[in-house]
Amino acid sequence: MTGLGLLVAAGVLLGVGSELFAGHAGSTARRFGLTTLAVGLLLAGAEPEELVTGIVASARHLPGIAAGDAIGSNVTMLTVVLGLILVARPGTLRRPAAPYALGAAAAGTAAAGALLGGGVTRVAGAALVAAYLLAVLAIWRRERRPPAIGEAAELEEEQGEERRRAEGLAPLAVAAGLVAMAAGGYLAVSGAGQLVHSLGLSQSAVGSTVVALATTAELFALVWAAFRRDLGELALAGLLGSVLYNATATLGVAALVHPLTASGLDGAAWLAAGLPGALVGLRRLPDLAVRAAGLLLVSAYGAYLGLSLAR
Repeated sequence: MTGLGLLVAAGVLLGVGSELFAGHAGSTARRFGLTTLAVGLLLAGAEPEELVTGIVASARHLPGIAAGDAIGSNVTMLTVVLGLILVARPGTLRRPAAPYALGAAAAGTAAAGALLGGGVTRVAGAALVAAYLLAVLAIWRRERRPPAIGEAAELEEEQGEERRRAEGLAPLAVAAGLVAMAAGGYLAVSGAGQLVHSLGLSQSAVGSTVVALATTAELFALVWAAFRRDLGELALAGLLGSVLYNATATLGVAALVHPLTASGLDGAAWLAAGLPGALVGLRRLPDLAVRAAGLLLVSAYGAYLGLSLAR
């Protein structure tokens, strides 16, 4: 299979695996008598496909792909996905998302700072993971319930009914999801490696563009599903939570597996850090201006792709 073919197959496996994992993690934790804290952290850890891809890439000594996927996925979400949300439902920003936008911006700033030296050390990786756990606890305390981030935010609506119908199958679903994500992560890294060699691109460029697209593809479907159920606020919360997760947990765990060396990601990292904060200012603008900002974000992704692949 070609590198692109492997990435397409990887995207399918990662999407299916993450759906199975995120949809049944909470039920599995309760079935085995885990603590409420464990349930909360499982539900919050809702971007496992990026995490698995980062771990596989780091373990296979492809640090640019690991770091590029974490940062590039956030840029993809904060331009294309967020842009589509703003165009389709500008009123979503009227809801109280400002604290979480600022939290995602802070997480992005931490990730960009960790990359300043041309990579992420194990010490910096541990600090990023610790920041993620602290963020989860802060959200939990504020909301008085376990935070549902990323895929779990959209899937949470289905969990009550699903738990009653098929809780006994939840552990098998989680196991199947982990296997599918592991296979998808392996294919994504293999396909990315082929593109690096055949096209002469850097690891960081491939990781932050084509791999990032493969690992975030399912988020488009999840946002669409949220909109069909009139859950625009949930789609925005899921996106911001996913950004926070990638900037801290995904990048941090990959660095713990093996220290990351990556070049050419500084601009993308600071872009991913600044965009969530811009949402706070957009809240007070009329819908027409918010839609225009959404179209600008979608267009910005095209420029980002061109600049990244031209490196």
